Amino acid sequence: MTRINTAWSKLRWSLAQRGLRGTMRTALGRLHHQDKAPGGEKPLLHPFDRRYGVDTSGLIGGGDLRSGHKNDVFNTAYYGMAPSRFRRVMEDWIADSGHAAISQYSFVDLGCGKGRPVMMASEFQFRQAIGVELNASLAKTAEANLTVWTGAGRAVCPVQILCQDATEFSFPEGPCLLYLFNPFAAPVVKRLIERLESEFADRPGLLDVIYFNPEAGEVFDAHAGFKLLWTGTVEMSEEDAAADHVASPEDLCSVYRWIGV
Repeated sequence: MTRINTAWSKLRWSLAQRGLRGTMRTALGRLHHQDKAPGGEKPLLHPFDRRYGVDTSGLIGGGDLRSGHKNDVFNTAYYGMAPSRFRRVMEDWIADSGHAAISQYSFVDLGCGKGRPVMMASEFQFRQAIGVELNASLAKTAEANLTVWTGAGRAVCPVQILCQDATEFSFPEGPCLLYLFNPFAAPVVKRLIERLESEFADRPGLLDVIYFNPEAGEVFDAHAGFKLLWTGTVEMSEEDAAADHVASPEDLCSVYRWIGV
């Protein structure tokens, strides 16, 4: 993938720093309900929101995402993925000849938050795009965003938001592309992988996982059923870099394929 920097020296440094950086980010999220403008009155709006009339901005800490569910303690934080990063890695994944046509794939974002990646995924020719979010308030915002997005005719495939536990989600039949933007900590990732083992037991090669900021990537790495296809950093556009106050240029993205056990 031409846009992915896989130089070993940078990768080794990033892996060494990932845990500390993620811990600091989560702590920051617990202190600030949302990114504030310099005056402190209103949240900073990402250009994506101004352009499309949606609400995906802000940083919400894990401590402010309580839903009463047993997995609340494993929440990380909500922060919208930089659109340029998402689109670049999606375009590279689509261009890879190692999987079936995108039209056969269901895109699934677990821990979708306010739904920015789900909206962007619906611009591609997926079979369908699904966002799954445990927090009812975030799911409601994502649904409202989708109403605006689809009303403007931006979606070219069916798209929906489901409010439920990611580890209980029943994946659609056929090939699936699972998207994770560090939505929860390792204990939930482990339970998710148990679910994937069951759901895709008879579907080797028909599940790819795009995992941004993979703080629990070692769980996938240690599992014999998943093959690491590539890992590295994804460049942001100048617009996103100027608007994004949380993401780091060294944040990793890893892509895995389920090969079965």
